Amino acid sequence: ILLLCVYIFSMISDSSGVMVYGRYDQFLREVLKLPTAVFEGPSFGYTEQSARSCFSQQKKVTLNGFLDTLMSDPPPQCLVWLPLLHRLANVENVFHPVECSYCHSESMMGFRYRCQQCHNYQLCQDCFWRGHAGGSHSNQHQMKEYTSWKSPAKKLTNALSKSLSCASSREPLHPMFPDQPEKPLNLAHIVPPRPVTSMNDTLHTSLDGAGGHWCLILSTENHDIPATYIAVSSKS
Repeated sequence: ILLLCVYIFSMISDSSGVMVYGRYDQFLREVLKLPTAVFEGPSFGYTEQSARSCFSQQKKVTLNGFLDTLMSDPPPQCLVWLPLLHRLANVENVFHPVECSYCHSESMMGFRYRCQQCHNYQLCQDCFWRGHAGGSHSNQHQMKEYTSWKSPAKKLTNALSKSLSCASSREPLHPMFPDQPEKPLNLAHIVPPRPVTSMNDTLHTSLDGAGGHWCLILSTENHDIPATYIAVSSKS
């Protein structure tokens, strides 16, 4: 989800790394067509206040502020479904080597759900989404969603690490990025190459550089070394 949010911000920010509300508003208009198409418009549809409601307390939104908002728990109301959609795509091929307590499938793919009241009661995503329950388990019980599988040995290692303060109690939601984006490389001074009129011609492209010119020589006569860079003194 981090890379997705960074990409979205790159499309709606200006050259100084500040979000443009007009672009964000246009982004919401387009992306909120997805929940509307599946009849979730009343809950997640676009309104004229959608863009401002996401960043009501921020006048200047940088990448870090944008990530803080979209990756918070919960995210803005109109985009609650977006992290879920991303998790669905990521967990589609995740394998869990445990048995479903309802359909008794020997393993699970996708999401795994574990009851917080019943001992070792776990459901595959199909049974959970259909509301299946068996034995002493009830649909009213709190369930925890898992997107990966950890062996008992791995769980024990993590528990020991936390008890010995070897692991951070709270990790940041995202890495911190500089407020000012890196300036792109200016290639305006590069002279475009002249067109090659024959395969036997030699193409010379000169680039002004410190202390002289850099010449790129391409020759069809030498097949072992197709390109050679030669520094030529500007005084010659």
